[in-house]
Amino acid sequence: MKKIASPILEISNLCKKEKNKNISRLNLIIAAGESMAVLYKNENNIELLCDILKGTKKAEKGKVFFKSTNVTGVKNSFGVVEKKPDIPKARTVTDFAAAPIVKRGLSRKMASVLVQKELGTFELEEYGDKTAFLLPKNLSRRAELFNAYMCSHELIAINEPFSDLNETEREEELKLFEKVKNISNLSLLLFTQDIDLAMRFTSSVMVVDNNTQSVGIIAVDPKKLEKTAAKIKELYDTV
Repeated sequence: MKKIASPILEISNLCKKEKNKNISRLNLIIAAGESMAVLYKNENNIELLCDILKGTKKAEKGKVFFKSTNVTGVKNSFGVVEKKPDIPKARTVTDFAAAPIVKRGLSRKMASVLVQKELGTFELEEYGDKTAFLLPKNLSRRAELFNAYMCSHELIAINEPFSDLNETEREEELKLFEKVKNISNLSLLLFTQDIDLAMRFTSSVMVVDNNTQSVGIIAVDPKKLEKTAAKIKELYDTV
């Protein structure tokens, strides 16, 4: 019998409503070493969901489990990268990446040592002492992903990565992140409106409605990408 991997992330019956944002009974499970895309149309809801996953906003109902531990409302449990950049204006790339480790109680010196060892993972060796906010847009986004990676080498949640870059920069950054993901066996929760991107980075795609409720999950079949894309689009068009 095939052994089923334990969940790295479980979102259970999550609910939250504010103004024009609404998350209603969201449920999803991602096994360790696997990745899932959430294909959406209501961007406001995903922004709210990212805030809950970061621990900066509280859910009205439901729980978030990371590696079987209830982390609902806990900041920096794992890395979350939002569509709108959230980079402190004064921090260097190294200090920015070290911040989540320091918040867990590690000394700044030791956190800096760990970050220095990992800068090459995202090809940021020559930018460690540069102010992350002032870097070119593609490198700032890379620094943001690096910060999330240092927060957790096991799972990152991302909303529309690199959507604000030009086509050449976007593809370059996606290829680098794809390389990091494959080498580190990084699990990924990807929020996107791009079906091709969803299929490129994840093993399953969950389509959600305007209240962020699932209307269906489709496994990505590498041998039948065209048919899989057609199925996902057909489901997405029903939302």
